Amino acid sequence: MNPTPAARPGQDAGVSLLAVLKGVTGGYDASAMAGALLLVTDHFRLTTAQQGSLYAATSAGWIAGVLLGSRLVVTLGRRATLIWLALLYVAATALAVTAQNVVWMDASRLVQGTMMGVAIVAMPIFIAESVSTRARGRIAVLYQVATSFGCALGYLCGYLLMGSGQWRLMLAIPGVLALASTVLLTRLPETERWHQLRRERLAGPAAGAPRGPGTLRTMLGPRYRTLTVFVVVLGFFVQATGINAVVFFGPRIFQHMGYTDSFGLLVLPGLVQLAGAAAALVCALTIDRFNRFGRRPALLAGTALMALGQALMVVMFAADAAAVVGLLGLVVFIVGFNFGFGSVVWIFAAEGFPDHLRGAGASAMLLTNLTANLLVAQFFLGLLDAVGGMLTFVVLLGVTVLSWLFVYALAPETKGRSLDEVQSYWENGRRWTVPDDRPVTDDAPVRT
Repeated sequence: MNPTPAARPGQDAGVSLLAVLKGVTGGYDASAMAGALLLVTDHFRLTTAQQGSLYAATSAGWIAGVLLGSRLVVTLGRRATLIWLALLYVAATALAVTAQNVVWMDASRLVQGTMMGVAIVAMPIFIAESVSTRARGRIAVLYQVATSFGCALGYLCGYLLMGSGQWRLMLAIPGVLALASTVLLTRLPETERWHQLRRERLAGPAAGAPRGPGTLRTMLGPRYRTLTVFVVVLGFFVQATGINAVVFFGPRIFQHMGYTDSFGLLVLPGLVQLAGAAAALVCALTIDRFNRFGRRPALLAGTALMALGQALMVVMFAADAAAVVGLLGLVVFIVGFNFGFGSVVWIFAAEGFPDHLRGAGASAMLLTNLTANLLVAQFFLGLLDAVGGMLTFVVLLGVTVLSWLFVYALAPETKGRSLDEVQSYWENGRRWTVPDDRPVTDDAPVRT
C-alpha cells in the first residue's frame, strides 16, 4: 500500500477543521428542533402526532443515509460523497426554512436526516484514511467534541431567537455550516486507500478467478464475524443507554425535574451539552498523547460516569431531592458519554475492517445504533409519563451497566496501532501479531 496523503504536512489540520464543521452541523441539526418546535407547533397548529413526525422523519432519514452511505463511499469516493451530501443538505435546509406546512417540513427533515446518515458513515472513514496514525484518534474525537458543541449551540440559539419567533432562522444555520464544509472539502484530496480500491475494482478479477462472496456473507464469515458482532452490539449500546433521549427531549426531562421557564428548558440543556463537549475535548487532547491512557480506558471510564449520572437521576426522583441533583446527574451522564462512547466508539469500525468492507462495517454499526435511537425516540416519553422518572432511569442504568461489561470483555486497545495491525488483530481471533511494546509519541513514524 502506498503512503497515504495524511503523511503530508498540514493535512491533519485541514481534516481537523472539516471534522469540526461537520460535527457542529450534525449536533446543531439534532437539537435545533427542540427550540424551533415550540414555535412551529403554534405556527402550523400541529397535533402531538405531527410534532413527533418531525423527529421520526429525521430518524428515518438517518437510517436511509446509513444504508446509502456504505455504497456511496465505495463507488463515488470518500471525499466526493461528503461534497455531494453537503450540497444536498444545503438544498434540504432551504426547503425547511421555506416550509409552508407540516408535510413540506417533514420532507425536508427526511432529506436532511438522510444526508446526516451518509455523513456519519463517510466522516469516520475519511478521517481514518486521511490523517496520520498519531492523529487519527484525536481527530475522530474532535468530531464528537464539535457535535456536542453543535447540540449546545442549537439549544442556545433557540433560546436567543425564541422571543422574536425566528424559527426559520434557527433552522437555517446548519445549512450555512454545511456550505462552509463544502468549500473546505474542495481543498482536500481523496484518500489514497480509496484510489487503490478503485484501481483494484477497475482491474477486475483475474481471468478464470472464482467470484468472491458478497459483502454480507464476507462480514459474517469466520474471518470478520467476531468484529461484525462486536461493532453491531456496541453500536446498539451507544444509543440504548439514552443519549438521544437527553438531546431530543431535554426540555421534557427538565420539566419532570421541576423547571418551567424558557431558561431552564433551553439554556440548561445547552449547558449540559457544553459540559459534554469539554469532556470530549479533554479526551481528544490526551487519548493519543500519553502511554497510560488510550481508547479502552476512555470507554470504560466514560461508561462508568454515565452510570453514575443515571444513578443520580434515580436518586433525585426516588428521594424527591432538589432539581440540582438531577442537573448534576445529567452533566455527569453527558460528560461520561462524550468522554467514552461518543468520542472513540466509532473508531473501531473504521479501523477494524479492510478498505473494501469499511463502509459496510460502519453502516452495520450505525444501523443498530439508529435502530436503538428509533426505539428511544418512540418510547422514551411514553415510558417517562407512564412510570415516572425513577423507573425510566433505572431501566437506562441497567442498559449502561450491561454496556460497561460488554466493553470490558471485548474492546481492544488500538491506540498507536496502524490500520493493518488492527485489522490483523480481528482476523487472527483477537490476537495481536505485533507486540505492543513500542512507545507511542507524536514523533512516531506513520504506519499505514
